[in-house]
Amino acid sequence: MRRALAAAVGLVLLGAALVAAQPSAPTPRTYLLGALNLLWAHSIDRDRVDWPSAEDEALRAAEGASTFSETYPAIQTVIAELGNAHTKLLSPAQARPPAAETIEVPSSRAENGVAVLTIPGLIADATGERRYVKAGVAALRAVEARASCGWIVDLRDDNGGDMWPMLTVLAPLLGDGIAGSLAEPGRAPRVWSVRDGRAWSGESPGTDEANPVRLSRPVPPVAVLTSRGTASSGEAALIAFRGLGRVATFGGPTAGFATGNVAFDLADGAKLLVTSAVDVDRTGRAYGARPIAPDFPAPDPEAAAGQWLRARSGCA
Repeated sequence: MRRALAAAVGLVLLGAALVAAQPSAPTPRTYLLGALNLLWAHSIDRDRVDWPSAEDEALRAAEGASTFSETYPAIQTVIAELGNAHTKLLSPAQARPPAAETIEVPSSRAENGVAVLTIPGLIADATGERRYVKAGVAALRAVEARASCGWIVDLRDDNGGDMWPMLTVLAPLLGDGIAGSLAEPGRAPRVWSVRDGRAWSGESPGTDEANPVRLSRPVPPVAVLTSRGTASSGEAALIAFRGLGRVATFGGPTAGFATGNVAFDLADGAKLLVTSAVDVDRTGRAYGARPIAPDFPAPDPEAAAGQWLRARSGCA
């Protein structure tokens, strides 16, 4: 996805992901076998499946398939056996990113000393990602001078996608340092961090653009709003704030997809998203396929967050 990443981060519906390309599959059978091999090699749930039996059943189900798409039901059956709703097969149409000018971008508003920054989900190409970051920078600048009591980060409709532009937009509120990591069985954790106004994956920048905003109050209190609509990379954005003593969360539990997917391009333009890791916060707490509860459940989370911020800042 991004030239600067040594192992580029691709289209994800969770949190962060490495992109790899599958060699061209000359027949539906080899296409199917290739997809099953990717699931076996990378899924953290693979021990739930009897692979020889699953492969035999998939081959029987797809016997006579004359197109790649006719193997999709067999692949979906194996994915269902893994039991992880974050692992997905996207058809070529589903995998195609929307036009850059149509994506939702961050926005902001401020009232009574509290700035509200809304972070939507993001599935986009490089042009769309740049538009997203640019809009996020503009949104921060528009309200920074009016955030004397603190910030609300609204993740209630952040349903995932590419986490790196999200974290780059949030960089001034997160502050420099380690923000979390992905833990994959048998491998060293892949650390997320913030420095120089940009999110980083290990030693690789997550975005081409840096966020130049510098807050007049560098370590403000932050209230994060969550709901069932907070999913995947939206949960990663939430986790990046976990462990900061100046942050509290309000609203409802998240969707429960705090995991990382590795995204594989298949020969016909489809994508196979395989859950390969779990999200870990800066304190070392691992998450995964469970909803993340807020610190303060609230039917009106924005009002509760505003009260908390004003009390903490002495603005009440």
